[in-house]
Amino acid sequence: MIDALNTLRAIVLSCAWLLSSQAHAVIIEGDPAALLSRADALKTSDHAQFVVLLESLAARSEELLPADQQYFQYLQGWQRVYSGDYDVAVSMLSKVIEQAIDPTLKFRAGGTLTNALALATRYEEAFSRLSQQLEVLPRIEAPDAREQLLGVAAFLYTQVGQYDLALSYAQQLIDENWSNRGACKGGEVKLEALYKSRRLLAPAPDYQAGIDACTQIGEMVRANLIRTYVARMYLEQGKFSEVLALLNDNHAEVERTGYRRLLSEYDALRAQAYRQAGEPARARQLALRAIKHAGNNEFTEATVLAYRLLYRLAREQGNFEAALSFHEKYASVDKGYLDDVSARQLAYQRARNETIAARLQVDALNRQNQVLQLQRALGDKAVENSRLYIVLLFTVLIFIGLWAYRTKRSQLHFKRLSRHDAMTGIANRPYFIDGAMRALADGRKNARAACVVLCDLDHFKSINDRYGHATGDFVLKQVVAVCQRLLHEQDIFGRLGGEEFGILLPACNAEQGRLWSEQLRLAIAAIPTREAGMTTNVSASLGLAATAACGDELRDLLTRADTALYQAKRSGRNRTVVFDAAQVASFAEETSQHWVRGFG
Repeated sequence: MIDALNTLRAIVLSCAWLLSSQAHAVIIEGDPAALLSRADALKTSDHAQFVVLLESLAARSEELLPADQQYFQYLQGWQRVYSGDYDVAVSMLSKVIEQAIDPTLKFRAGGTLTNALALATRYEEAFSRLSQQLEVLPRIEAPDAREQLLGVAAFLYTQVGQYDLALSYAQQLIDENWSNRGACKGGEVKLEALYKSRRLLAPAPDYQAGIDACTQIGEMVRANLIRTYVARMYLEQGKFSEVLALLNDNHAEVERTGYRRLLSEYDALRAQAYRQAGEPARARQLALRAIKHAGNNEFTEATVLAYRLLYRLAREQGNFEAALSFHEKYASVDKGYLDDVSARQLAYQRARNETIAARLQVDALNRQNQVLQLQRALGDKAVENSRLYIVLLFTVLIFIGLWAYRTKRSQLHFKRLSRHDAMTGIANRPYFIDGAMRALADGRKNARAACVVLCDLDHFKSINDRYGHATGDFVLKQVVAVCQRLLHEQDIFGRLGGEEFGILLPACNAEQGRLWSEQLRLAIAAIPTREAGMTTNVSASLGLAATAACGDELRDLLTRADTALYQAKRSGRNRTVVFDAAQVASFAEETSQHWVRGFG
């Protein structure tokens, strides 16, 4: 009933806004150039009024001079980016760049186009254009144009993990502080880079200062982006009531911005907090809203969090059919998100390599010019000239060969990075899944059994909280080392996320897999922890699914192994459970009865 009322209220408000915008399109008078400048100034601080001004200017398009027409087209393109219509925005902004007379407007359109290309996941084009824009930046004096590109550069470099570069551009924004906007815009991207690089691990005065700076100039989108970083830190610290207080108090403000990516982020974070606070129904509702707000742009961190939460809620409620469906979607979205992250990083490296190659080419041409000049200057010394030319040419060839070798090494290095977990060096989730699917297909052809084992460290969060992340990383590396000692060459081993690992054992039946899993569990329990300053031992719970009982489809094996792992966790941890349909059904029934007696 409440959702229906909210929907009706939204429809009424939308209709009122449309009528208001149409009325303004007729009523707003004044110099078109002044209206364009006013719309430009309001586009982020009062987006609804910005749209109204665009509607009014569209109705008076015949009054616009050619230069004003181009300015108007640029603002329309910017609006398309804000509303998520990236393909249309790219087309409109490219046309402005091609036709614009004003060099500052052309530069601003280039900056907005760079941002649109990145949001449309056209990363190679985005970084290529960013390099071109940054070369022109020192010659640009207009402060609004400089502010815009500095913000785009800081944003893009944060997305590919180049945090030092992002911080340098953010600091430039803060130092220039055009119209008191630098403290807000530069502060927001600086805080994002600091948070993602783990240099600020707790809410600090810097965060409130950034929120205040953005609030003072009406930049509520950026103020609420900063609040999402604070909410994430609260979640990591288990302060769920603080998360809900922070985000619920400002949710109406976020709704007014109409910015879909921010709405999706807010709802995903609130859903996690409500689950931890013991309100699964509210958590499920918000997770579904986060997915809805994401729209076509589903490969985001918010959608990954939302689908994982829906999967866990369904599993905890014993709805295994829904859990399987959400798990499949979660795995698909998670893989898409990780692929998107890899694509961003590879695009950045390719653009960087292309820039280096262009500079090397210029250097090579300069060297060739020097050779020609020397030839002309030493006309009477033909023999010496020829020798010098050969030496210089040989040097250029060596230089080009070294560059080609270095470029090839870089490509191989980043190819490996896209397949392996950065910390442990083993296969990441996408590469493990690809390898496991190939191995199962081979086993299917040769009628060989196989087992999938999921290994999850017990109470790993408490190790991080009590001893620090450095100790947690030490434990993960020790567990990987133990697993690698027990694995055979044909076994496939990967990190699925956090403290969870996956192992595929080809040519292995359920009993052999159980014995191997027990051997691994005992080896993990024997890991020496004193050298890391720990007073507790490490333990792990393992879930095993065999093809004989579960079929040879990887998603079925992973789901059954996860169910067995869940049973191992609920049965007391530090044990191995082999998936058995009858036992799992009995266990689910007991768990459901216990839930009814304890909480019903």
